[in-house]
Amino acid sequence: MKRLKIGMIGTLHDHSEGKLACVKNHPDIFEVVGIAPDSDERIAGLRAEGYENFTFLTSGQLREHPTFRDYPLLTEEQLLNAGCDCMMIEGFEYDLPYKAKLCLENGIAVHVDKPAGRELPVFIDALRLSKRKNLPLQMAYMYRYNPAVQDCLAMVREGRLGEILSVSALMNIEHPADKRHWHGLFDAGMMFFLGCHMVDLVHLMQGVPERVTPYLTASRLDGNSSLDQSTAIFEYPHGVSIVQSNSTEINGFQRRQLVVSGSLGTYEIRPLEWQPKAIHSTIGNKSNSLDFPPIGGRYDAMMLDFAAMVRGEKENPFSPEYELDTQRLTLAACGYEVDFKEHIEL
Repeated sequence: MKRLKIGMIGTLHDHSEGKLACVKNHPDIFEVVGIAPDSDERIAGLRAEGYENFTFLTSGQLREHPTFRDYPLLTEEQLLNAGCDCMMIEGFEYDLPYKAKLCLENGIAVHVDKPAGRELPVFIDALRLSKRKNLPLQMAYMYRYNPAVQDCLAMVREGRLGEILSVSALMNIEHPADKRHWHGLFDAGMMFFLGCHMVDLVHLMQGVPERVTPYLTASRLDGNSSLDQSTAIFEYPHGVSIVQSNSTEINGFQRRQLVVSGSLGTYEIRPLEWQPKAIHSTIGNKSNSLDFPPIGGRYDAMMLDFAAMVRGEKENPFSPEYELDTQRLTLAACGYEVDFKEHIEL
């Protein structure tokens, strides 16, 4: 089987190191061509916004970093012309749709980290390019590939939970003060940074809501003013669903959970990561505990699926239209003015 030549544009995303380590662990599938780091000018711009004390890895530092040092550091132009079959877009979040569009214009399939920036028209352009050129565009929502989430979704689609009444999707964590200050890089803080994952899950289980109401606040702990406490209410015909992402919860990582409540049963996943556990409850308070095998690699299933798409072995299970709706709902949950019901032709 021919290995896929893959490159990486940007390293400022929190998932960039883990994503590179993932493809490195599959040398039979991927051949890493090189990395085009975020420019020193971009890093200087972020530092000038008041984040001068954070570790934004420069090109010089990447050459010494144990994960990145094994690969050539190239310019974007060099990497775009290096014969890549596909590209990982792992730069600063607001830059992601621009870089994805650039790759697609050059005929390269893209794996794009999340969320897809804040400039919706640019992301729409990227989706249109993907569709017109028949090039895969995969968004990096790894919980879609979680075996417990997939089992729950199958029950929803088969009608085994009945009419879905509400979903509660929580992605909390306990971050130190400097990391919570770092969230201030984003207009909507934690809802943009991690809440987007939970927006995707609610959308996956229930579709597009009638209304989205965000509640974005700052805990003010340690003098921090970033929006580190975030909740959004999604209104549906049968009730409301909740998306929450806070960075102030003690042991919040272990309480990351998804609860899908229907007229015939409830499906609860907790914890979501590493070794997900689920409880399926039905009418009459009958419960069935479900244990899933440990998730060895956080991104493995997602990246292997991407490889299959690039090879033409399968279609992307998440359509451009679905990705557009997910991004619009994410922006709505972040407090941006966006009409997520408007029909946009892709």
